[in-house]
Amino acid sequence: MSGVGPMYPNEKPEHPYLSKSYVGDLLGNYSSRFCAGCGYGIIAQIYTRVFEDEQLDPFLHPLVIGIGCYAQIMLLVHSKAQKILTLHGRAPAIATGMKMANPKMKPIIFSGDGDSMGIGGNHFIHLCRRNLDCVELVFNNSIYGMTGGQGAPTTLFGAKSSTTPYKMFENKADAVKIALAAGATYVARTTVAHPRTFMKYFKKALKHKGTSVIEIVTPCVTYFGRKNLDNLGFEGEEGSKMDTGGKMIEWIRRNSVRNNQAKFMTEEELFNKYVIGEFRYEPNKPEYADEYAKIQKIAMEGKK
Repeated sequence: MSGVGPMYPNEKPEHPYLSKSYVGDLLGNYSSRFCAGCGYGIIAQIYTRVFEDEQLDPFLHPLVIGIGCYAQIMLLVHSKAQKILTLHGRAPAIATGMKMANPKMKPIIFSGDGDSMGIGGNHFIHLCRRNLDCVELVFNNSIYGMTGGQGAPTTLFGAKSSTTPYKMFENKADAVKIALAAGATYVARTTVAHPRTFMKYFKKALKHKGTSVIEIVTPCVTYFGRKNLDNLGFEGEEGSKMDTGGKMIEWIRRNSVRNNQAKFMTEEELFNKYVIGEFRYEPNKPEYADEYAKIQKIAMEGKK
């Protein structure tokens, strides 16, 4: 089969979930199109592991994938997952249509920071305010990775990009704060440097009835790391280039602050930091499809 990227020798011992991935099931081997050091492979492996361990029904948990370089994740996710690739920013709208057509479904949305905070910001807000029963994973690599490394809504202050060669000077969008303000009922943030925490949050979101938003901070070495120092160019601070996945993941770890610690820190201390943890869990708030079904019943009874 052509077009799946380079093939590598199998690990010994075999990775326990390799055969469950799409390419693993198809070719019995590992293949990835992601750049070296990209965190999307970590996210894919965790999704596949949770899918297998939780024995998710692929027809009740469709995977709705937005547009970005992460769209190539389809090679690594579970072979049985029912996958659909959507338009840029429109994954929440597609997931809403699926859920309303079959309320038994619980769509899982893969989206990037450009998807959710940029071109699809309106869809993201309305998904959250409706409290539709679904899980949206927001991959935040602080850059537009697929289209040339342009500055994104989430690019940190002081960072360089293809469109901000001197520095980013705009205020960044915060997916967690937007999800909270819009009304999502389970909101959390973690990073690829905290994979077990991500698994815990993901499993909790799958059991939660309502809109779950989990932001995952992940490295982009090619367009963010190689252009930036780990001090993001602030004067008076010595910095080193983040040109490998290991350096970026370590930088993400150092720049992450637990939300219970953040309560005791000033805005200046939290500037350009990633506050991680769980921020809201409201399991009793009415869910959109359920409320819509009540309206349908009223309408149908009124016709009799």
